[in-house]
Amino acid sequence: MCCAIPLALAEPTDRSYFLNLKSNALLEFYLFDNTVNPDDSALNLERGFLFGDGFFTTGLIVQGDFLHLKLHLKRLADSAHKLGFKSFDLAKLKSRLEPLCERSTNACIRITISRRQSQRGYRIPSEEQVTVVIQLSPLPGIPDFDCELLFASTPISVNSFLAGLKHLNRLDNVLAASEVSEVYQESLLCDGETVICGSRTNLFIHQAGQWFTPTLDKAGIHGITRLRLITALRAANIPIEERNLDKKTVLNCEAAFVTNSLLGIWPVCKIENKALATDLVEQLQSQLNFVR
Repeated sequence: MCCAIPLALAEPTDRSYFLNLKSNALLEFYLFDNTVNPDDSALNLERGFLFGDGFFTTGLIVQGDFLHLKLHLKRLADSAHKLGFKSFDLAKLKSRLEPLCERSTNACIRITISRRQSQRGYRIPSEEQVTVVIQLSPLPGIPDFDCELLFASTPISVNSFLAGLKHLNRLDNVLAASEVSEVYQESLLCDGETVICGSRTNLFIHQAGQWFTPTLDKAGIHGITRLRLITALRAANIPIEERNLDKKTVLNCEAAFVTNSLLGIWPVCKIENKALATDLVEQLQSQLNFVR
């Protein structure tokens, strides 16, 4: 059972709580919400916990700098607009992040936005109250091994309205991720024969002198590293196309890699039973000087 106790911070806060999750993997866990009372059972009042009503972003703090902060803030602002979080205060969140990053130095950071439940049922309360949760955990290293991809038996959830958003409804990702057992493996989520993304990554493949990445108009997440990479490829005049990719095309590719904000570019050495060389991916990384 989590209990909330006051957390003393050097910087002023309206109300901040430290939730003791008894996890060695978690450095710190902050809950920012002016309305929370230490005696509340906070999770029971959160629509993110009850219904998946919310969204999040995950990034890196390196030497006190939140990498690609503008892109993460834009993701949160776009999600808030799309999902109707009218009282979400981006400027207030940014002001909280600056001193937190300075004293955290190196960490993985997750920012989760949710609404509080003030009445029974799915309908959004007329008086919306937004909760912002910031989690800090140890800075992950870049894998020193290549990735093996497997097609998940769990299908991806298709919803063109929610496509691209990093919302809290992630059951398909949870189930697909649980289909692999090794740290070097990643599962690919598909809509029938159409490949969409990895359980925690975006996919890029190389075929006939060109890079391709799946279109995400029906499902999947518009990853920040995916966006940065597409921009970098186009700036370097390296052919890149977003298009529908079926399983056969992916299996027949010449090279592949997956991306996210924690991994950067992760070369793929195997898709199902087909081995892949990683030379093209390594050349691309070197050419773009692309880091996470």
